[in-house]
Amino acid sequence: MRKPASSPLASSNAVHARVVIRPVRDCPITRLAGEFGIRELVSPGEHSRAPQVVVESAPEERLVDLGAHPIVRAGDGTVCRLPSLARTDGDVPTACGHGHCLGHGFGFLPIDPYHTRWEGDALRCSFAALDTREVERVIESFGAADYVVELEQLIRAGDDAPEGVSAASETTILDVDELTARQREVARAAVERGYFDPDGPSAAEVADELGIAKATLSEHLRAVQRELVRQAFAMPD
Repeated sequence: MRKPASSPLASSNAVHARVVIRPVRDCPITRLAGEFGIRELVSPGEHSRAPQVVVESAPEERLVDLGAHPIVRAGDGTVCRLPSLARTDGDVPTACGHGHCLGHGFGFLPIDPYHTRWEGDALRCSFAALDTREVERVIESFGAADYVVELEQLIRAGDDAPEGVSAASETTILDVDELTARQREVARAAVERGYFDPDGPSAAEVADELGIAKATLSEHLRAVQRELVRQAFAMPD
């Protein structure tokens, strides 16, 4: 039997990208991730049901205080439901008023991540995209949904790098002078305080140190990220 001709798995435009996102709204997911760490977040099959979460073992009373309903211990973790994030009265959970709650998946993105991993209050998402424009749209969608997002890794087709090792076929020079003085100041302060590190402080802690509201910090960082992503992908003004 004649074998079919082989073909590449991806076009020359395909890319792998990993982004790090941090929720900034106060909700059970943000509180649980910041205090105990999330092992797994399970979206419900129907919006009216509550998302489920597996967290590191913690006192049940404290989990309840943070908005979780402990169900059962599993090894050294605890399986909880998040009843306040069920969409019983529409598309917006009552606990945070967020129309794009992570507890209900990634339907607001142009493509789904194929792998996710929580680290402290940050969520790492890996994407297999057809081209860089899809990655741009992912980042734009996260920003529009009120998440602080950082592009951590971008590997273009033809590059050979294992998961977790940063690699890219091109070097991109970013011009921080395109940012306002205040944007540079806030971004520099966030970096110096380790905000973008896996075990770094929360947005609330950084904002408190800077003497600004958490929403203001989020607004500045989104503006910084938007400009740097535009430059990285050579997006027109």
